[in-house]
Amino acid sequence: MALDDSHSERAIASGRRYPAVYDDRMTGFDENGSASIFIKYCGLLVKYRTVVAAICVSAILCGFVVTFLMPRVYTASTTIQIDREAAKVVRTQDAMVEKSDDPQFYTTQYELLKSRALAERVVSSLSLADKKGVTDIELSIVGRLFQGLFERQEEGEPDYVRRRRQAVDLVMRGLVVQPVAMSRIVKVSFSSRSSALAQQISAAIAENFVAMTLDRRYSASAYARTFLEEKLQQVKLKLEDSEKQVVAYAQREGIVNVDDKISIAAANLKSLNDSLGMAMAQRIKEEQLWMQAQSGTGVGLPQVLDDKNIQRARERRTELMADYQDKLRVMKPDFPEMKQLRAQIVEYDRQIKEQVDFIRQAIKARYEASRDQETSFAKRIETLKVDALDLRDRSIQYNILQREVDTNRSLYDGLLQQYKEVGVTGAIGTNNVSVIDRAERPKSPSSPKLLLNLSLAVFFGLLASAATIAVREFLDDTFKVPEEIEEALGLTVLGVIPLASRDAEKSREKPGYSVATEVIGDPLSPMAEAYRSLRTSLQFSTATGVPKTLLVTSSQPGEGKSTTSVCIAANFAQLGMQVLLIDADMRKPSLHEILAVDNSVGLANVLTGSLDASEAVSENLIFGVTFMASGPVPLNPAELLAGPRFGSLLAMAREKFDIVVIDGPPVVGLADAPLLGSLVEGAVFVVDSMRTRRRVVRAAVKRLDFARTRILGGLLNKFDAKNVGHSYGYGYGDAYGQGHAYGSEYFGYGSKSATGGSIPSLMEQ
Repeated sequence: MALDDSHSERAIASGRRYPAVYDDRMTGFDENGSASIFIKYCGLLVKYRTVVAAICVSAILCGFVVTFLMPRVYTASTTIQIDREAAKVVRTQDAMVEKSDDPQFYTTQYELLKSRALAERVVSSLSLADKKGVTDIELSIVGRLFQGLFERQEEGEPDYVRRRRQAVDLVMRGLVVQPVAMSRIVKVSFSSRSSALAQQISAAIAENFVAMTLDRRYSASAYARTFLEEKLQQVKLKLEDSEKQVVAYAQREGIVNVDDKISIAAANLKSLNDSLGMAMAQRIKEEQLWMQAQSGTGVGLPQVLDDKNIQRARERRTELMADYQDKLRVMKPDFPEMKQLRAQIVEYDRQIKEQVDFIRQAIKARYEASRDQETSFAKRIETLKVDALDLRDRSIQYNILQREVDTNRSLYDGLLQQYKEVGVTGAIGTNNVSVIDRAERPKSPSSPKLLLNLSLAVFFGLLASAATIAVREFLDDTFKVPEEIEEALGLTVLGVIPLASRDAEKSREKPGYSVATEVIGDPLSPMAEAYRSLRTSLQFSTATGVPKTLLVTSSQPGEGKSTTSVCIAANFAQLGMQVLLIDADMRKPSLHEILAVDNSVGLANVLTGSLDASEAVSENLIFGVTFMASGPVPLNPAELLAGPRFGSLLAMAREKFDIVVIDGPPVVGLADAPLLGSLVEGAVFVVDSMRTRRRVVRAAVKRLDFARTRILGGLLNKFDAKNVGHSYGYGYGDAYGQGHAYGSEYFGYGSKSATGGSIPSLMEQ
């Protein structure tokens, strides 16, 4: 429940616990979230099992009835294969078949199978319009009624035309095209109440589809041939005219091409330019060699090194030089023999030098020749450039005319090729559609299918059940489980009191029976264990233990607050505590009826001052519980509770008793409960499971918050785990066996307390 800041402050001051903003239950991020949701749904299924069973059984019965009332329908199927392209008898392009990369090809074929044109061909081939009664077979009684009401025959429409239109509608209505996934196979099915008619129409659809494809191909080919003939004649005339213009212009301008692309001047320029490149490369090579020859003696030139005469002269000079050095050891240089050797060496040096000079002169000559040749080529190229530029200026119009000739020739050749291919294709009767399996007469009906109808009935039954459960759960604004109290109100659930058993419900009809008598009379019953659990929770509800003054209230009457007050007082008295039970509901008191005491005097007399407190109590009613009834119903209960006497009474009771349990009036619509809540140390808020609306409880809790009531927690009363569909199992004591109280004593009405003594009176000092 969303409260404002003031409410939150009051809640903190009164000990209220609100769920944390990031609590797992609020955010839905608990560790077992999936398991909790599954258990919740299973619980709802168990809770509404009767509704689910009734809806599903009704749906199954409707499925049976619908199945046996439906007419028997037979379905015949023909299997065909649709290829993207027809088989190639000759190497031609098929202008009629879509290309293999067309993504809409098969979708187009399926739509053609379902087209009205194909249905009309089928009707004509089977003469369905001539067969009277064929269309009436397919119509049920309801269909004939609708046909008579909504179908109006046009004025002057012949009966044959009407029957033909109905037959076409019949074929289109019963046709089903089923492509087989990952294949080129298509099943063409037709459903009819006549098995023979289903077979005939299914086979006729496939056959007429094949014929229609061939007709479309031939019609397109004939149209294409006529169109191409006209275009060929036009393009031929344009080609001839453009060729004549090219020839005339070339003669007039003196343009002569070598290969219809390059002119003579351009060819000469290209050839001479290539020669110039070669001459330039040769000149650079010779120039480098001549520079090398000039830079030194020339002995290291490649031509010198490779010359055989020079090699032989050098070898001979080396031999003479070696002989001269050997003889120089024993002879003097002036000897004739030594002079002769020196003369021979000088001669060889002269020969080598002359040969090197000759080679150098040859290199220079070749360099000068290549330089002159390059210069000659360059001059000639300049002359040819002038001629080529002049020819280019005169060839602009020529090129324009030549491009037009090329374009017309290409267009003419393409059209001529297509004309030939279309002619061949139109003459060849190949098709891309073929029949694989023809339809056979069905022996058993395809519809209705009992198992399918029952499955659908169960599915829709479960769907309706889920919708019903969702609506009921949405409209149910009560607290069904303890967790909802914590999430919606922020109250700690102190306990859960189970719904009374069937035997207890029967016992209620007996005089003097109440839930309190069952709790007190049977301490080991599940309900008694539940109230003992509530007592334990109250003992740990505050830091100092159980509060001295405890208010028990609820949002509206009939939620079990009075019974809870009696059971809380009795459970604390079992522990040997001195307990005072006050019936503060002075508008509609009920504790005196539960405890079977007189209500002639009580709290009203004490608050008005007409009676002393010790004279208005009854002692030792339950385990020594002291009880103060409400007394006569006053005219102004709120004013009495707001007076000082009630506060004095509580102060006196705190000194004499361990705990004071006050049964307060309901909160909604009355001012009594907020007044009592502001005076006590703690309050227990009782909520009737499956009956009290959330908005009422929220309003009641908000009123108590404004009165600064310290609400210790909530008590979920009359909880039926079977009704909410959850496996809570709030049963107490059953697992231990009846009759084992672990040392505790059974007490009844008017018995002594567990401590052995009687509870002292209020006025006893």
